[in-house]
Amino acid sequence: MRLILLGSGSTGNALYIEAGATRVLVDCGLSAKETATRMVEVGVDPTLLTAIVLTHEHSDHVKGTRVMSKNAQAPVFVSDATRNQCNFGRGNEGVVWGERIEASKPFQIGQLDFYPFTIPHDGADTVAFTVQSNGVKVGMATDLGYITRLVSDRLCDSDLIVMESNYDREMLKVGPYPWSVKQRIMSTTGHLSNDETARWIKEGFDGKAQYLVLAHLSRHCNHPELARLAALRALDVHGSLFFQNAENRLRIAPHDRPSEWFEL
Repeated sequence: MRLILLGSGSTGNALYIEAGATRVLVDCGLSAKETATRMVEVGVDPTLLTAIVLTHEHSDHVKGTRVMSKNAQAPVFVSDATRNQCNFGRGNEGVVWGERIEASKPFQIGQLDFYPFTIPHDGADTVAFTVQSNGVKVGMATDLGYITRLVSDRLCDSDLIVMESNYDREMLKVGPYPWSVKQRIMSTTGHLSNDETARWIKEGFDGKAQYLVLAHLSRHCNHPELARLAALRALDVHGSLFFQNAENRLRIAPHDRPSEWFEL
Protein backbone atom coordinates (compact mmCIF):
# COMPACT_ATOMS: atom_id res chain seq x y z
CA MET A 1 0.00 0.00 0.00
CA ARG A 2 1.11 3.55 -0.63
CA LEU A 3 -0.54 6.94 -0.32
CA ILE A 4 -0.01 10.62 -0.91
CA LEU A 5 -1.93 13.71 0.13
CA LEU A 6 -2.52 15.75 -3.01
CA GLY A 7 -3.73 18.70 -0.95
CA SER A 8 -4.84 19.26 2.62
CA GLY A 9 -6.56 22.41 3.85
CA SER A 10 -9.40 24.80 3.19
CA THR A 11 -8.27 25.23 -0.44
CA GLY A 12 -9.04 21.58 -1.14
CA ASN A 13 -8.53 18.10 0.26
CA ALA A 14 -7.67 14.95 -1.63
CA LEU A 15 -5.81 11.84 -0.48
CA TYR A 16 -4.75 9.22 -3.01
CA ILE A 17 -4.24 5.66 -1.84
CA GLU A 18 -3.41 2.54 -3.83
CA ALA A 19 -2.82 -1.16 -3.35
CA GLY A 20 -1.94 -3.23 -6.38
CA ALA A 21 -4.21 -2.12 -9.23
CA THR A 22 -6.69 -0.42 -6.87
CA ARG A 23 -6.47 3.38 -6.96
CA VAL A 24 -8.79 5.46 -4.77
CA LEU A 25 -9.24 9.13 -3.96
CA VAL A 26 -10.51 9.88 -0.48
CA ASP A 27 -12.23 13.23 -1.08
CA CYS A 28 -11.83 15.36 -4.19
CA GLY A 29 -11.92 18.93 -2.97
CA LEU A 30 -9.56 20.43 -5.52
CA SER A 31 -10.88 21.17 -8.99
CA ALA A 32 -10.79 18.14 -11.27
CA LYS A 33 -8.15 19.87 -13.40
CA GLU A 34 -5.91 20.58 -10.40
CA THR A 35 -6.45 17.09 -9.00
CA ALA A 36 -5.45 15.51 -12.30
CA THR A 37 -2.45 17.84 -12.62
CA ARG A 38 -1.15 16.91 -9.19
CA MET A 39 -1.72 13.22 -9.84
CA VAL A 40 0.30 13.41 -13.04
CA GLU A 41 3.04 15.35 -11.22
CA VAL A 42 3.48 12.46 -8.78
CA GLY A 43 3.35 9.78 -11.47
CA VAL A 44 -0.29 8.68 -11.25
CA ASP A 45 -2.57 8.36 -14.28
CA PRO A 46 -5.90 10.01 -13.30
CA THR A 47 -7.79 8.05 -15.97
CA LEU A 48 -7.02 4.80 -14.12
CA LEU A 49 -8.77 5.88 -10.93
CA THR A 50 -10.80 3.02 -9.44
CA ALA A 51 -13.13 5.02 -7.19
CA ILE A 52 -13.73 8.20 -5.19
CA VAL A 53 -14.78 8.01 -1.53
CA LEU A 54 -16.27 11.08 0.18
CA THR A 55 -16.13 11.92 3.88
CA HIS A 56 -18.70 14.75 3.80
CA GLU A 57 -20.26 17.37 1.54
CA HIS A 58 -18.25 20.54 2.24
CA SER A 59 -16.87 22.06 -0.94
CA ASP A 60 -13.22 21.69 0.04
CA HIS A 61 -13.84 17.93 0.00
CA VAL A 62 -16.12 17.46 -3.02
CA LYS A 63 -15.40 20.31 -5.47
CA GLY A 64 -13.87 18.22 -8.26
CA THR A 65 -15.90 15.06 -7.73
CA ARG A 66 -18.38 15.29 -10.58
CA VAL A 67 -15.83 15.95 -13.31
CA MET A 68 -13.28 13.46 -11.95
CA SER A 69 -15.93 10.75 -11.73
CA LYS A 70 -17.18 11.50 -15.23
CA ASN A 71 -13.76 11.67 -16.86
CA ALA A 72 -12.34 8.56 -15.19
CA GLN A 73 -15.66 6.70 -14.97
CA ALA A 74 -14.80 6.26 -11.30
CA PRO A 75 -17.76 5.41 -9.03
CA VAL A 76 -18.38 7.70 -6.07
CA PHE A 77 -18.85 5.96 -2.70
CA VAL A 78 -20.84 8.19 -0.34
CA SER A 79 -23.54 8.03 2.31
CA ASP A 80 -27.11 8.90 1.37
CA ALA A 81 -27.19 11.94 3.65
CA THR A 82 -23.95 13.33 2.21
CA ARG A 83 -25.03 12.63 -1.36
CA ASN A 84 -28.27 14.53 -0.78
CA GLN A 85 -26.30 17.58 0.38
CA CYS A 86 -23.76 17.57 -2.44
CA ASN A 87 -24.32 20.12 -5.17
CA PHE A 88 -22.54 18.79 -8.22
CA GLY A 89 -24.65 20.86 -10.61
CA ARG A 90 -26.50 19.87 -13.78
CA GLY A 91 -28.49 17.26 -11.89
CA ASN A 92 -25.31 15.35 -11.04
CA GLU A 93 -24.81 14.74 -14.77
CA GLY A 94 -21.94 12.38 -15.43
CA VAL A 95 -21.43 11.20 -11.86
CA VAL A 96 -20.97 7.44 -11.62
CA TRP A 97 -22.47 6.32 -8.33
CA GLY A 98 -20.88 3.51 -6.36
CA GLU A 99 -21.93 1.74 -3.20
CA ARG A 100 -23.86 3.61 -0.53
CA ILE A 101 -21.70 3.76 2.57
CA GLU A 102 -22.73 3.83 6.23
CA ALA A 103 -20.77 4.51 9.39
CA SER A 104 -19.54 1.31 11.07
CA LYS A 105 -20.35 -0.75 7.96
CA PRO A 106 -17.13 -1.91 6.22
CA PHE A 107 -16.92 -1.96 2.43
CA GLN A 108 -14.34 -3.08 -0.09
CA ILE A 109 -12.92 -1.43 -3.19
CA GLY A 110 -10.60 -3.84 -4.98
CA GLN A 111 -7.70 -4.62 -2.67
CA LEU A 112 -8.62 -1.91 -0.14
CA ASP A 113 -10.92 -2.55 2.82
CA PHE A 114 -12.57 0.58 4.20
CA TYR A 115 -13.91 0.94 7.73
CA PRO A 116 -15.94 4.16 8.10
CA PHE A 117 -16.80 5.66 11.48
CA THR A 118 -18.69 8.73 12.64
CA ILE A 119 -16.80 11.87 13.69
CA PRO A 120 -18.15 15.12 15.20
CA HIS A 121 -18.32 17.73 12.44
CA ASP A 122 -21.04 19.96 11.04
CA GLY A 123 -21.64 17.95 7.88
CA ALA A 124 -24.80 15.94 7.28
CA ASP A 125 -23.10 12.61 7.99
CA THR A 126 -19.35 13.12 8.35
CA VAL A 127 -17.18 10.02 8.52
CA ALA A 128 -13.51 9.18 8.85
CA PHE A 129 -11.86 5.94 7.74
CA THR A 130 -9.35 3.32 8.47
CA VAL A 131 -8.17 1.47 5.35
CA GLN A 132 -6.50 -1.93 5.31
CA SER A 133 -4.75 -4.10 2.75
CA ASN A 134 -2.46 -7.08 3.20
CA GLY A 135 -2.06 -6.49 6.91
CA VAL A 136 -1.29 -2.77 6.58
CA LYS A 137 -3.62 -0.26 8.27
CA VAL A 138 -3.96 3.46 7.63
CA GLY A 139 -6.11 5.76 9.75
CA MET A 140 -7.33 9.16 8.63
CA ALA A 141 -9.37 11.66 10.64
CA THR A 142 -9.75 15.29 9.61
CA ASP A 143 -12.64 17.76 9.99
CA LEU A 144 -13.69 16.97 13.53
CA GLY A 145 -14.34 19.21 16.51
CA TYR A 146 -12.88 16.89 19.10
CA ILE A 147 -11.38 13.42 19.32
CA THR A 148 -13.90 10.93 20.68
CA ARG A 149 -13.10 7.60 22.31
CA LEU A 150 -14.35 5.96 19.11
CA VAL A 151 -11.82 7.88 17.03
CA SER A 152 -8.95 6.91 19.31
CA ASP A 153 -10.03 3.29 19.36
CA ARG A 154 -10.36 3.04 15.59
CA LEU A 155 -6.94 4.59 14.99
CA CYS A 156 -5.12 2.16 17.28
CA ASP A 157 -2.66 -0.25 15.64
CA SER A 158 -2.40 1.91 12.50
CA ASP A 159 0.80 1.90 10.45
CA LEU A 160 0.19 5.51 9.42
CA ILE A 161 -2.21 8.11 10.81
CA VAL A 162 -3.37 11.30 9.11
CA MET A 163 -4.70 13.55 11.89
CA GLU A 164 -6.05 17.08 11.72
CA SER A 165 -4.21 19.89 13.50
CA ASN A 166 -6.16 22.81 12.10
CA TYR A 167 -5.55 25.92 14.19
CA ASP A 168 -3.57 27.58 16.93
CA ARG A 169 -5.95 29.02 19.52
CA GLU A 170 -4.18 32.37 19.87
CA MET A 171 -3.79 32.84 16.12
CA LEU A 172 -7.48 32.07 15.62
CA LYS A 173 -8.51 34.62 18.25
CA VAL A 174 -6.66 37.44 16.48
CA GLY A 175 -7.15 36.06 12.97
CA PRO A 176 -9.13 37.57 10.07
CA TYR A 177 -12.34 35.52 10.39
CA PRO A 178 -15.63 36.94 11.67
CA TRP A 179 -16.49 35.92 15.24
CA SER A 180 -19.24 33.60 14.01
CA VAL A 181 -16.71 31.66 11.92
CA LYS A 182 -14.27 31.51 14.83
CA GLN A 183 -17.02 30.09 17.03
CA ARG A 184 -17.82 27.49 14.41
CA ILE A 185 -14.17 26.44 14.08
CA MET A 186 -13.73 26.16 17.87
CA SER A 187 -16.99 24.29 18.43
CA THR A 188 -17.30 20.56 19.09
CA THR A 189 -18.44 20.13 15.49
CA GLY A 190 -15.73 22.32 14.00
CA HIS A 191 -12.01 21.60 13.72
CA LEU A 192 -9.15 20.40 15.90
CA SER A 193 -6.75 22.84 17.52
CA ASN A 194 -3.09 22.03 17.93
CA ASP A 195 -3.82 21.66 21.65
CA GLU A 196 -6.59 19.11 21.11
CA THR A 197 -4.40 17.07 18.77
CA ALA A 198 -1.60 17.23 21.34
CA ARG A 199 -4.01 16.02 24.03
CA TRP A 200 -4.84 12.98 21.88
CA ILE A 201 -1.14 12.29 21.36
CA LYS A 202 -0.67 12.28 25.14
CA GLU A 203 -3.82 10.32 26.01
CA GLY A 204 -4.97 8.30 23.00
CA PHE A 205 -2.13 7.75 20.51
CA ASP A 206 -0.54 4.30 20.87
CA GLY A 207 2.76 5.28 19.20
CA LYS A 208 2.75 2.31 16.82
CA ALA A 209 2.42 4.20 13.54
CA GLN A 210 5.44 4.45 11.29
CA TYR A 211 4.34 8.00 10.43
CA LEU A 212 2.05 10.55 12.06
CA VAL A 213 0.95 13.13 9.49
CA LEU A 214 -0.59 16.39 10.69
CA ALA A 215 -3.11 17.65 8.15
CA HIS A 216 -5.71 20.29 7.29
CA LEU A 217 -3.62 23.13 8.79
CA SER A 218 -5.22 26.57 8.51
CA ARG A 219 -3.28 29.00 6.31
CA HIS A 220 -4.44 32.00 8.38
CA CYS A 221 -4.71 30.63 11.92
CA ASN A 222 -1.85 28.16 12.20
CA HIS A 223 1.76 27.65 11.22
CA PRO A 224 3.42 24.31 10.44
CA GLU A 225 6.08 24.86 13.11
CA LEU A 226 3.48 25.62 15.78
CA ALA A 227 1.62 22.40 14.96
CA ARG A 228 4.86 20.44 14.85
CA LEU A 229 6.10 21.84 18.17
CA ALA A 230 2.81 21.11 19.97
CA ALA A 231 2.87 17.52 18.70
CA LEU A 232 6.55 16.96 19.54
CA ARG A 233 6.05 18.29 23.05
CA ALA A 234 3.14 15.90 23.50
CA LEU A 235 5.25 13.00 22.25
CA ASP A 236 8.01 13.96 24.69
CA VAL A 237 5.62 13.29 27.58
CA HIS A 238 5.80 9.58 26.72
CA GLY A 239 9.59 9.44 26.78
CA SER A 240 12.15 8.87 24.05
CA LEU A 241 11.33 5.20 23.43
CA PHE A 242 7.61 5.71 22.73
CA PHE A 243 7.91 7.20 19.21
CA GLN A 244 11.58 7.04 18.38
CA ASN A 245 13.06 9.47 15.85
CA ALA A 246 9.93 11.61 16.24
CA GLU A 247 11.43 14.57 14.38
CA ASN A 248 11.56 12.46 11.21
CA ARG A 249 8.40 10.40 11.65
CA LEU A 250 6.15 13.39 12.34
CA ARG A 251 5.20 15.01 9.02
CA ILE A 252 3.14 18.03 7.97
CA ALA A 253 0.84 17.85 4.93
CA PRO A 254 1.07 20.97 2.73
CA HIS A 255 -2.08 22.61 1.40
CA ASP A 256 -0.72 23.89 -1.92
CA ARG A 257 1.13 20.87 -3.29
CA PRO A 258 1.32 17.10 -2.87
CA SER A 259 3.04 15.63 0.15
CA GLU A 260 5.73 13.02 -0.13
CA TRP A 261 4.79 9.44 -0.92
CA PHE A 262 4.25 7.16 2.06
CA GLU A 263 5.11 3.53 1.24
CA LEU A 264 3.82 0.95 3.68
